[in-house]
Amino acid sequence: MVHIIPLFTDQRRPYPGNATPDAAPAGPLDPYWQEVAEHYARRMAQQQAFDTEIAARRLHGEIASAEADTVANAPADGKGLHHAMYGEVDPYTGRVVLKGQFDTLFDNFLKQAPPELRAGLASRKPALRETGSVRMAMQQLQRRARYEQDQLSAAQAEELDTIAKSDPDDHAAFDAARHAGLDLIAKMNLDLQIRLQTEAAWRERVVTARIEALIARDPGRATEMLSAAPVAGDRQAGDPVVDPRADLSPDGIRRLLRQARAATMNRLIEARANIDLASQNAPDAIANTGGYSGTMPNAADFTAVYGVEEGGERYQEFGRKIDAGRQAFGMRTMPNLAIQALLSNTASGATNSQQEVQTNPDLLVEAAKRNLGARTADPGAYVRQVFSAVDAAWKNVSNTKGYQNAMLWSVSAQRQLGIEDVQPLPNSIAEDAIMSLIGNKSQREATRALSRSLLGDTVDPNLRMSLIKQLIYVSVMMSLQ
Repeated sequence: MVHIIPLFTDQRRPYPGNATPDAAPAGPLDPYWQEVAEHYARRMAQQQAFDTEIAARRLHGEIASAEADTVANAPADGKGLHHAMYGEVDPYTGRVVLKGQFDTLFDNFLKQAPPELRAGLASRKPALRETGSVRMAMQQLQRRARYEQDQLSAAQAEELDTIAKSDPDDHAAFDAARHAGLDLIAKMNLDLQIRLQTEAAWRERVVTARIEALIARDPGRATEMLSAAPVAGDRQAGDPVVDPRADLSPDGIRRLLRQARAATMNRLIEARANIDLASQNAPDAIANTGGYSGTMPNAADFTAVYGVEEGGERYQEFGRKIDAGRQAFGMRTMPNLAIQALLSNTASGATNSQQEVQTNPDLLVEAAKRNLGARTADPGAYVRQVFSAVDAAWKNVSNTKGYQNAMLWSVSAQRQLGIEDVQPLPNSIAEDAIMSLIGNKSQREATRALSRSLLGDTVDPNLRMSLIKQLIYVSVMMSLQ
């Protein structure tokens, strides 16, 4: 029965059996029950405080969720973020002049709370609004700062890209891009110290972009610019347009200097590789096709790699080989007799305005030797390389078919050039034919078909003899390898 005692403590009176009709009003409760009543009051207050705190925790959770949604749905610059959540309060009277989501959420929560908790929760509203308002204001300021920084980064990226793609010597364009970034920084909401740091960082970035563009075009000049000491008394010293080092930190200068030297070394390596490849391949390519598909080095490349004196000598020798290749290309379709006559005229000092090539004696002799030597070594391959119709005929050869047509084209071209020792087949095809005959010994029909296509169908006895002699010669040379 102890649990129901508190319900009756306020109704307890002294025992009526001891009272008289004219007795005075009852005095205070006896000490025991007074203590019970006070304990009950404390317990109820404690329970109410606990329940209020639990309800407040749920309210805090709903407020935090609403703030998170408001932040997520706010525009990129954070505009209206604070007012959307906490509205606006008159700073003089404390009256809410514009309700926000907080007011709606709090009022709905209060309506759903037990009646005995509403007063305690309602008393917390001003404090919750104050702390939340500060929190949302900070969120809005951070969102705005991040927005301005993002916009600044995008604008700076465009300016840096413009500098990277422009002429590093276009001072006006560089200065305009630099000032565009500085003007935008000046309009940002930044502390003085942060503003100075941001401006210094931007000046270094634009100078770095300009020097990197110069490194890509002329790393040697960039190295000289970064290595040069400032001139005392120069009125232009410190001007970032004239002296880029004015806006560079010591670490930035060292980094760009390393980059410029590395680029210079890479240029030298590339130039040397191009020189070696061109020296090896360009004369033959030009002699055979009239052009060279690789990179053709110039005098500056030779000078950069080998120095002025040695580079000049090597470049002259390279040019002589290239000219010889051009001479040889001009002789490709000239008959042997015409080449011999050209050599004779050149040796005697005679000139002919109708000559197809220049008459530099040394180059002419070298070009003539190149062509005549190739015609003697492998005339079949020579005419196939020079005349597209001959090459097309050989490309149409399939297994044992088409040999006669291709050989006729080859022989006709060789006779037109005045080649005396006619060889119907290019040596590479003759070698393939011999290897095919050897490999097909067990397949008589295939061997006979190939032999018939090469020899049996050759009516011209001179052509047949030339073919037999070539096959014998090639087979002997193959056996010696």
